[in-house]
Amino acid sequence: KQWYQRRVRGINATEADLIEFIGELPTLEEGQDKDCVTYEQFAESIKKNMALTNETDSLQVTFNAFDHAGDGFIDGDKLKSVLSNLGLQFQDTDIQNIIQQVGSDGRISFDDFQRFMLNSDDII
Repeated sequence: KQWYQRRVRGINATEADLIEFIGELPTLEEGQDKDCVTYEQFAESIKKNMALTNETDSLQVTFNAFDHAGDGFIDGDKLKSVLSNLGLQFQDTDIQNIIQQVGSDGRISFDDFQRFMLNSDDII
């Protein structure tokens, strides 16, 4: 998807990109607020959009979009910032739960990220 490929290259999403992303999300679950997306829905959408030719390279590009400081780790602030740029709002406790479930030492390394993204049973 064009919006995804631009975003992982560090290009901020446009309003049209966000509309495209939202249109690709699964249908709402019963009782779900129409202005919210669950983490499971978000993660599944990102996984579906990772259609670059080399899986490891595409994962590295995706990881780099979250690791905009380039230090090799995604912490809570970085994760929240990227999700916010995508128009997704998460509570700090939700962000910390994601970090704890995917990473270690309060942050996510590339190895943690790759293991999570390649193992469909690990959807939070």
